[in-house]
Amino acid sequence: MASPEGGNRAEFINTSSSKKGAKAGEEGEGGKAWIYWRRPEEWAAALEEWVERTGQKGTVLTLYEIIEGDASRREEFYGMDMELLQKSLGICVKRGKAQVFGSGGEGEGVKFF
Repeated sequence: MASPEGGNRAEFINTSSSKKGAKAGEEGEGGKAWIYWRRPEEWAAALEEWVERTGQKGTVLTLYEIIEGDASRREEFYGMDMELLQKSLGICVKRGKAQVFGSGGEGEGVKFF
């Protein structure tokens, strides 16, 4: 457990008690952890603010354009991990602020309302 810093803290929770002795990467072990400096909800708000500020409501944008495009080059989410972007956009969808189109990956599109 880490000590609080700025009101935030990191904590490791071991959930592999049922498979003692299993190697990392084996099925059921997980092998992946997300450590955020901003939660997906915060990234969703940043994306919504950017779309509003740049006048792109109603425009279909590809996920590639959002994280690698010239229009987002100076934004904090530029170069964001694709999986984190998809989680953040999922929150926008749940809030009724966006709709995602396509089958996945960088070619997927999103339209903000």
